[in-house]
Amino acid sequence: MEDIKAIIHGDATSDQIEAIDHIGSHARLLAGPGTGKTKTLTRRVLSLILQHNADPDSILLLTFTRLAAAQLKDEIKKVLEPLGKTIPQVSTLHSFALRQILYNSSRIDTLPRPIRIADDWEERYIIQEDLKKVLKLKEIGDVQKLINQLSTDWETLRIDEIGWEQQFPNPAFLGAWRSHKDQYGETLRAELVYQLKKQLNQSRDFQLDKEYKHILIDEYQDLNACDLAIVNELAKRGAELFVAGDDDQSIYGFRFATPAGIRNFEQIYQNSKKLALEICFRCDKNILHSAEFVASLDPARLPKPTRPKDEAEDGEVLIIGFKDQSHEAEIIAKKIKSLIDADIKPDQITILLRNDRNGLLSKPIIETLKKYSVDVSLTTDSELENNKEYRTVLSIIRLLVDQNDCLAWRTLLQTNKANGLGDECIKSIWNYAQSKGIRFSVALQKIAESPSELQKFGPKIAKFVSEINVAIVELKAIESPIEAINATVDKFMGEGVIKEQVKKYFVGILENQEKPDLENLIKVVSTSSEYIEQETKENAVNILTMHQAKGLSFDVCFIVGAEDEYIPGRNTGDKEGDERRLLYVSMTRARHKLFISYCNKRTGQQRHSGSNSGTEKRTLTRFLRDSKIPIKQVE
Repeated sequence: MEDIKAIIHGDATSDQIEAIDHIGSHARLLAGPGTGKTKTLTRRVLSLILQHNADPDSILLLTFTRLAAAQLKDEIKKVLEPLGKTIPQVSTLHSFALRQILYNSSRIDTLPRPIRIADDWEERYIIQEDLKKVLKLKEIGDVQKLINQLSTDWETLRIDEIGWEQQFPNPAFLGAWRSHKDQYGETLRAELVYQLKKQLNQSRDFQLDKEYKHILIDEYQDLNACDLAIVNELAKRGAELFVAGDDDQSIYGFRFATPAGIRNFEQIYQNSKKLALEICFRCDKNILHSAEFVASLDPARLPKPTRPKDEAEDGEVLIIGFKDQSHEAEIIAKKIKSLIDADIKPDQITILLRNDRNGLLSKPIIETLKKYSVDVSLTTDSELENNKEYRTVLSIIRLLVDQNDCLAWRTLLQTNKANGLGDECIKSIWNYAQSKGIRFSVALQKIAESPSELQKFGPKIAKFVSEINVAIVELKAIESPIEAINATVDKFMGEGVIKEQVKKYFVGILENQEKPDLENLIKVVSTSSEYIEQETKENAVNILTMHQAKGLSFDVCFIVGAEDEYIPGRNTGDKEGDERRLLYVSMTRARHKLFISYCNKRTGQQRHSGSNSGTEKRTLTRFLRDSKIPIKQVE
């Protein structure tokens, strides 16, 4: 027993141990940046299993990103696997929703079957493009606004209001979307969580795949109204909730996450335990105190006891004002070069930007860093997403799982336009499918079997489908999922760096699955929210957006463009609060040195960015004007 306690408590602090060991009621853990939230969550799972004899299958740990879920699972696995214990379920809410919906698929008649989640590329280049044509809209942005409105209504639960459909901005869009859904069998990712909420709330025979008695939720401040409704339904089914987060780090207002969820937890779940982690092990004193000033500007924030560890250094925090962006890039590059020369590793230095549309802010910095021979990596939201060969490989893998996957066949047609299978051909198949009342993939196979059904394109379609079907038969004969992935990539991708990236990406996902098969690989790819997944490059200075940096930490952080025109920009009210919290999150990524830059003017293309687009003048963000951080004007 003592050995088990040593494993669970180990180097934990007294406030961490209190959170690890609590049992018997719902609990809310307030955990500021660098206070050991991840360690506390993983040790709590171990405590439930090893100290309280909880069945691992009765435990569910939910977090916000696939990367975070993998890291948490890894930590738990290291301890439980050698002891011969089952690993509890650790997943994102989207993955959990998909799992429950698949488990109940025979009971659900509101979604096409089999359940097929459209990914970001398919949504943008197939669904949105098709709806634009059907509705005769001028711009793709017009369709995106309508899809965004639909997502908003799911996330805020506005869709449950009486008369919702009549009040929707374009009711014809709903009809066109449903028709497309029927023909291609797709479900939008944003709908997935709402459908779980709806089934839990309305369907008496909807069953969870396991009887969950202990549910731990990470980043609770990032949940929206729909997410919170699911949590409430799970609690009603007898689960004990343990939620961890920080209202000061609620930064996903664009998907309607709100700090109110964590702030009001005690009112919703009465007699719940209040817990808090006190010591910040990450940030030096001046960094933490400067960030706390920004957080304190919100009168509604929950008070926290966060303080730096006793042995923390003072740390360095400095606001630097530049005359323009060229001057900013030059001085920042020189400073980074000197830090690297002083033996700070490049990958321990980051540059954070509020946003970087079309590389507008990052480009001059990257060019100047390269001038000083500094390796730099710009993390884009989805480097593989638009690659034609990657799309082909992913579609083939989808067909290995389900040979009637309509969106996969459609993607292959779109990425093989050079073979004469262009938009006109796709439209002909679509029309044929509609006239017969069948799905797109069924229409494609019928035309391939009888090319005369579509005289102009029939022979080309028959040749194309035959080649793909032959490849699928060959690849299905490979038993090992990893070998099947590698063979698919080798067959459909040319040599190059991107080829190795694709292999590494897919194999990495497989290796993190309890059951490493292609079906589970596709589930993970389908439920990943690309805009919040982040990876950094070793041995290079990483440039990230502020949202991408959430959950990461570096020895040195440069926050570039800390100007009122960018942060908060045009945002007001609740959105301004999101921007202030985003700055707080960015500041607390730094361990030892934090440099915050702003320009007095931005010229050229940068003049057209920010809330005062078209004018050069810039000012320091309002969130820092009254702080005690030293300001240095560099001429």
